[in-house]
Amino acid sequence: MSISLRIKDCIDNHEKYVTIMASLPDKELAKKLSLVHIQMELAEKKRNTASLELLEIWHHQIIEARIYKAENKIQDAPNDIELAIADIESYVNKSEDRSEILTAKDVSVKKTINQMEHKEDDNQLSLF
Repeated sequence: MSISLRIKDCIDNHEKYVTIMASLPDKELAKKLSLVHIQMELAEKKRNTASLELLEIWHHQIIEARIYKAENKIQDAPNDIELAIADIESYVNKSEDRSEILTAKDVSVKKTINQMEHKEDDNQLSLF
């Protein structure tokens, strides 16, 4: 995508991008901001005005996202690792529940078998 199209996209979808970035952790936003600063310095040295214009838009959006996040007390979106851990914990809990159900059923089946064996023994004794 050319820089002019990126600039147009950033301007057209400004609110959307700010909202998305507001859900990122503040550390990640700070990292993005420092990277944009470094890129701006490089673009300035190379006198690349188109890239500099795009980077200035990104810079503004990141700052706006940090402000929006702070003002609205927006929680960080969970990252992939946190989601994976939650899935694992859910699976383990379900597995433990199933194990408890199977153990309870196993105990009741054993009782039923013992009762049936006891009745058969009584029936056989009555024949004598």
